[in-house]
Amino acid sequence: MPTPTSSFLDVAARYGDVDPDDISAVQHWFMEVLPTLPHETIEEILEALLESEGTSDGKQTVRSYPRGVPVPSLSSSPPARIPILVGGWRDLLLRLRRAKT
Repeated sequence: MPTPTSSFLDVAARYGDVDPDDISAVQHWFMEVLPTLPHETIEEILEALLESEGTSDGKQTVRSYPRGVPVPSLSSSPPARIPILVGGWRDLLLRLRRAKT
């Protein structure tokens, strides 16, 4: 199970004093501020994200639809902004960790 998105929001709020409701600020923090932090702080952040891997934040629920109602498809869905690191956050943080040593 992947790391919940809320874990990224929590980390940005805790370590960067970023408003977790402002996705643009969270993305900026991960892309611009995180790489400038001390090596020890980056390690703490990595550990916090690794600990939350496979957990559920309780906010993700399975949607059910009544009979006869068409199920939405990805092609008809509007684009949604998500934290840029959701896909490859482990690789990025590990590269940062190696670069600081």
